Amino acid sequence: MFPNHNQWRSLFPRIAAPGLAALGLLATLGGCGDGESKSMDFAPTCPITHIPSEAADYYLYQGKQTGFKNMVARASILQLQGDCLAAGPKDLKTRIVLRFVIERGPAATANTLTLPWFIAVLHGDRIVNKHVFHHTVSFPANLSTFEDDTKVITVDLPIPPKNVDSDYRFEIGFQLTKDQLEYNQVHLKRAAYQAY
Repeated sequence: MFPNHNQWRSLFPRIAAPGLAALGLLATLGGCGDGESKSMDFAPTCPITHIPSEAADYYLYQGKQTGFKNMVARASILQLQGDCLAAGPKDLKTRIVLRFVIERGPAATANTLTLPWFIAVLHGDRIVNKHVFHHTVSFPANLSTFEDDTKVITVDLPIPPKNVDSDYRFEIGFQLTKDQLEYNQVHLKRAAYQAY
């Protein structure tokens, strides 16, 4: 996985999943502060977050054929939400939640699906941290398409929480196999997600 985070505390960001599951807990990305600031204080600026179009969709097929009858499931990143707040003089805390729209395909045999997705933290053009999460959903008995939210993921960046842009940014998307990535690149369409 990653080296001991305490060892690299001053150099690299930390990523954590505290287990909260309510999308409503978060304001939009770049939103609220800690609630204790004076009325004229501004919330710190969140890092720019990008979802590459080729990583915004997840297709799972049975076998090598990619026809509709072989589709186990399809998922897309529908929405990105989060906020930033000060966690110390040199600690910017960012909370992120994704909303997926998931379609069960005719080749699905299991009642659950695990979606791998990632957050990569870039400083300039260099990836300084990446973590892959696994979000498991259960298919509703009476729906072929449904939406589901991830847990709240917290990323701590070792930068002063100010309302100015930083050199850090996030890349977020599905963690795809080589075949899945090539499929998305060939069948690329406009991503359906919303980011604020």
